[in-house]
Amino acid sequence: MTCPEDAVKLNRNDPCHCGSGKKYKKCHMESDEARTREVRQLDTLAEWVAFYRREMHEAVTARAIEATAVVTAARGWFGDAPTDAPLADPLFAEHALYDLAITEDGPLIAEAEVEPRGAEATHLENLRKALAGSHLSLIEVVENKPGRGVRLHDRLADVRRFVGDPELAGKLEPMEVVLGRLVMYGDKPVLLPDWEKVYFRGRKA
Repeated sequence: MTCPEDAVKLNRNDPCHCGSGKKYKKCHMESDEARTREVRQLDTLAEWVAFYRREMHEAVTARAIEATAVVTAARGWFGDAPTDAPLADPLFAEHALYDLAITEDGPLIAEAEVEPRGAEATHLENLRKALAGSHLSLIEVVENKPGRGVRLHDRLADVRRFVGDPELAGKLEPMEVVLGRLVMYGDKPVLLPDWEKVYFRGRKA
């Protein structure tokens, strides 16, 4: 995971920070600049979490797919419909990366890889811990406040939280139930974007 705060310190002709030995301008300069522009456009906490979570997934997927726990879990998850790319299923990917460990006595996959650098380090470490501490649950929409967000009831943990996310308020209505994860980043709850509706306005999907 590159860090734009570090990247901007490099001159075009300096060796690239990735260790390839190439000049920065011939290697990661263009992608770093594009990433910096994308980061500057993140307006909400939900967008911020989605962006950095995507980067984390990309960084750990190759190793995660080989972990014994992930291979075993995929057999149980997909049953008679095995897949060659189980991590392409969003909810299974969350389970694999946030609930399972690289080795039997090792850290969770989400916490095991990719050391962030620069000004982002503390925030990203906190995000990884938040993801690793989350759980898959049935989440009921209790209240919708248009333009502001939704109040959700995590049925597994039996807790209610208001998620300040105007975009989410446009997608969910009271009495609907989703399968997904509520993540606490500090004292702010975020519903991860890979949720799936299982009840539409009180009716089973």
